[in-house]
Amino acid sequence: ELYEVDMRLRPSGSKGPVAASLASFTAYQNDNAWTWEKLALTRARPVGGDASLCQHLSAVINSVLTSKRDDATTRHDVVSMRGLMLREHKPESPWDIKRVRGGLVEVEFIAQFLQLIHAHQHPLCLDTNTTAAFAKIRDSGVLDHGTANDLLEATRLYQRLTQLLRLCLVGDFDPATVPAGLNRAVALAAQTPDVQAAEALLRDTQTRVAMLFDQLVGNPQNIS
Repeated sequence: ELYEVDMRLRPSGSKGPVAASLASFTAYQNDNAWTWEKLALTRARPVGGDASLCQHLSAVINSVLTSKRDDATTRHDVVSMRGLMLREHKPESPWDIKRVRGGLVEVEFIAQFLQLIHAHQHPLCLDTNTTAAFAKIRDSGVLDHGTANDLLEATRLYQRLTQLLRLCLVGDFDPATVPAGLNRAVALAAQTPDVQAAEALLRDTQTRVAMLFDQLVGNPQNIS
């Protein structure tokens, strides 16, 4: 399976090497990586190569993520990043599940933020999978069960719907213009009787997630 990669996103941009040595990667992550890169690192895992290299890389990733960091700085960086995303892209439809306020980006940011600021005390809360991370964050006592379970349910709903829509549709989803069969499939994925109820559930979930993001991380709409 092949994936398109934007090589401009490497730390040195277009000026540096395409591949970095393990020593270079370690030094960069320890000394120079930005908060958004640490967020991304919570999802990182070796996918190929020599077994000893994979073990060493996993150890480096774990060491970086379990290092104590300044909570206020991390919080400010995450809220600022989310605020910038909302200013550059202003989704209006609840069916823009990834980018809308309270959507998939925000549940993922919550999980990643909580892992970054708590992993030094609760290393077992680390997981590259968002739903698994929320379960571990809950079980470690970082989040109360009610809040964690709300975020788990939101993540599962968003993932079911986005996976379905990516498979079945090119472009934006509009219940008024798509075939009736797709609306039935969406309702089934949302575990609701019809697409109208699915949209109502989606809006309610996004409102709840946005409120939790503001409480746990900060309000991105207050960032100028």
